[in-house]
Amino acid sequence: MADIAREAGVSRPALYVWFDNKAALFKALAEHLKDEALTSAREAWRDDADFTTNLEATILAKDLTFFRLLHASPHGAELMAVDATVTATIAGAMDAGFAAILAERAAILVERGVIDLRAFGDAADFGRTVALLASGVKHEVRDEAGYRACLRALCRLVAHATARL
Repeated sequence: MADIAREAGVSRPALYVWFDNKAALFKALAEHLKDEALTSAREAWRDDADFTTNLEATILAKDLTFFRLLHASPHGAELMAVDATVTATIAGAMDAGFAAILAERAAILVERGVIDLRAFGDAADFGRTVALLASGVKHEVRDEAGYRACLRALCRLVAHATARL
């Protein structure tokens, strides 16, 4: 907490006014990052862009910051899992929120006759599947250029699977 207070430019006792302990501070930070990621994902979709571009932009808006944190150092994965119980709960909420955003967008596009979700089931299945696939790309690809290329390929594949016949 002393290091955090020093970096924040406040005294250690002042930091304890806002946060009871390091776990509370970490939880607040994780919640903030989750909320920002979901807001960014929601705002990334543009009605004037095609489905593939929108899907890629939405995933990048949610995940690029986390990708960079995850791969910023050899210990990035450890830093992202400092408190597994806190991160698991917040990550689960973020995954569910992101899947819901994707499902909502997909349902709108189905209604407009732009895409067909038969390959996925319904909009909720589509959202969960694409969120899971995007997460796998984020965790498995090691460099940002490779991440972006793999994500672009994933979005083209999903667009192909949802193309109206």
